[in-house]
Amino acid sequence: MKKIKKTILNRSLELFNRLGVSEVSIRQIASEMGISHSNLIYHYKTKQDIIEALHEQLLQRAIDLNTPTRSEEVDFIKSLFESSKNGFEILYDYRFLMIDLVYILRENERLKQTFLMVEGTRAEMYRGAIEKAVQQGYMRKERYIDEYGDFIEQIKIFSDFWISSSEIYDTGDKQEILKKYSNLFVKLFFPYLTEKGRKEFDRIR
Repeated sequence: MKKIKKTILNRSLELFNRLGVSEVSIRQIASEMGISHSNLIYHYKTKQDIIEALHEQLLQRAIDLNTPTRSEEVDFIKSLFESSKNGFEILYDYRFLMIDLVYILRENERLKQTFLMVEGTRAEMYRGAIEKAVQQGYMRKERYIDEYGDFIEQIKIFSDFWISSSEIYDTGDKQEILKKYSNLFVKLFFPYLTEKGRKEFDRIR
């Protein structure tokens, strides 16, 4: 990536996170960088183009994070703790996307379709991980048809909106916020763990 494009994205990310998408314009980004409006739109024609590029950055970081967890040898409980904390940190770094999620997706149908596709992939990733955890004896079997499908829906809701909640209720620094919400997320799994899973959970936490 050209240095100027990287700088544009970095400054846009800072402004979006601090002020919100609706309060930031292309001209404001250019002014903050000390470059002309025409120079900026040479690289990114619209604010939506910048948002899409930042979303791509987030996705790449998430892919890089999740690739090692696909190994058969990964310990489920240990991976759950580590990937949750690291994944939440990535989301927090791009928190404007989640705080302004509904507004952004209403304004950008292409990004909405990408987001829905990614969500489908994420759901399949969780389903695969849960099935493996059941096979390994860390999680119990379903007690009703598609119980884990419902659980994955709960995971989606928590993942999409925990940052909005933190914006309202939390005044701590980044690390305190990440610790609070990643721990709350991991604890969603506890009622589904077997005795073996709970022992490993207590050992790691």
